[in-house]
Amino acid sequence: MYRPLLIVLAVCLVFVASASAHPERPTAFPTGDADVPKYRSKGPSQVVCKADSRKRIQKAFRGKGPKNTRLRKVRYRVLKRCKFEHIQAAVDAAKSGDRILILPGVYKEEPSRAFEHNKPSCGELFDPGDGHGKYATYAYQLKCPNSRNLIFIGGDQNDDGTCDEKCDLQVEGLGRKPTDVLIEGDRLKEDVIRADRADGIYIKNVHTDQGSFNAIDVVETNGFRLGDLEATWSQNYGVLSFTSDNGLYEDIEAYGNGDSGIYPGSGPETHCNGYGIEIRRVNSHGNVLGYSGTAGNGTFVHDSNFSNNSAGISDDSFASGHPGMPQDCSKWEGNKINSNNVNYFELDNQQYCAKTPFEDRPRERVCPQFQVPVGSGFILYGVNDNLFINNEITDNWRSGARLFWVPATIRGENDPAKQTDTSNGNKFMGNMMGVTMSGERAPNGIDFFWDEQGERNCWQANKAFGDQQPTSDPAPLPSCPGSPFKLVGNISKLAQEVPCATWNPDTNQMPVGCTWFTTPPKPR
Repeated sequence: MYRPLLIVLAVCLVFVASASAHPERPTAFPTGDADVPKYRSKGPSQVVCKADSRKRIQKAFRGKGPKNTRLRKVRYRVLKRCKFEHIQAAVDAAKSGDRILILPGVYKEEPSRAFEHNKPSCGELFDPGDGHGKYATYAYQLKCPNSRNLIFIGGDQNDDGTCDEKCDLQVEGLGRKPTDVLIEGDRLKEDVIRADRADGIYIKNVHTDQGSFNAIDVVETNGFRLGDLEATWSQNYGVLSFTSDNGLYEDIEAYGNGDSGIYPGSGPETHCNGYGIEIRRVNSHGNVLGYSGTAGNGTFVHDSNFSNNSAGISDDSFASGHPGMPQDCSKWEGNKINSNNVNYFELDNQQYCAKTPFEDRPRERVCPQFQVPVGSGFILYGVNDNLFINNEITDNWRSGARLFWVPATIRGENDPAKQTDTSNGNKFMGNMMGVTMSGERAPNGIDFFWDEQGERNCWQANKAFGDQQPTSDPAPLPSCPGSPFKLVGNISKLAQEVPCATWNPDTNQMPVGCTWFTTPPKPR
């Protein structure tokens, strides 16, 4: 017992020192039922435009077809009602239930850019002491909305925790496609668009770009919809929600982000009674992670594509200060998790990133903000009671899916009775491993890699090329319903992860003994 105990303690210590995720003020889950907002084509509106919007409308809807002609005329009529040059000004003028209509153009939000970043006189920035760094209180955000955000939508005007003004806003780009309305971050303000306690928010058909942390950030919001969006080239996240509920992500393309394209962090605490956030028809590629869910609970992800990232999808229980730990109760069905072998951890890239501030980097430079095992489909560390069904998991050169226990100490929970409360009850059923739905072979390095820890984990009816059994370590894997007893696990497998946990983008870019950041050879 002595040697395994020392190894586990070492794992805890290094992960505690290095684990990080979305830095946010202490938040609480919304209470009460709410509906996902529905699209509204009528109602009060505030119109935003640029000097060249008419030309851009003509270009976006060019052609003599009756549909193009009709849409041009509709946009021209809306243009006549334009009163605002900047989106933030329209938000400031809006009342609950308004639609904010944004005509084609490039929106740099110059007045917001001119406001001092992290202006000291706005209030204090507090350090929670949990390793995430400083955070801004809601009162700070309300007092100086553009100190840290290009566009701020705050629904709680008296800081009592509930939305009382600017609720149910619909922010919509009126181009043919999201890229017709470009909202360009200044690479200093953390969020391009932040919706905070903004119940009922619907953001649609815009392209957000170059946030110094997030492109779109939805916090403590009950009822939200994020659709027909592009979110690109932010330092950390593309589209993010945190301690928010009753939401929908749909038809989103996210790429070029240094952590993940999609991040439903601290998801709804439904404890497997339902799914509070649905994610569908997402295409997340060219990021360090396609999807990240620290405490990503109660999500239903389907019919989406997470490909050509460093790693495809992460659900985890790493970071302290995130409500809803440990992660549990998500469902993954009908997704494609393919070819996640792009290596942003090459030493020359990391060295450049370490010495070059985000605002000075080229727009299309991806700098990793979180460590992942390059070449992996699913990386599942400290997760419970999740269902993975009928997904296509192919051409991930390290592993198709990795399942590991995470000691509770890592998330700041030191109760000895809770240390083995993760990596339980996960089911992998009917997935296509190393073979596409059309029958084409595209092998993973190994299909399933498991540390052998936990109870009720099971694998059933997963298929490989030619109806063979998927490859796995260990072999064989337990069939469903899995072991009713808590399995101790393979300590040597966990110990192999330890060097990688010490990764730091500034001071320890290539930890000795870590194999995560070397691109695995393509399986033959």
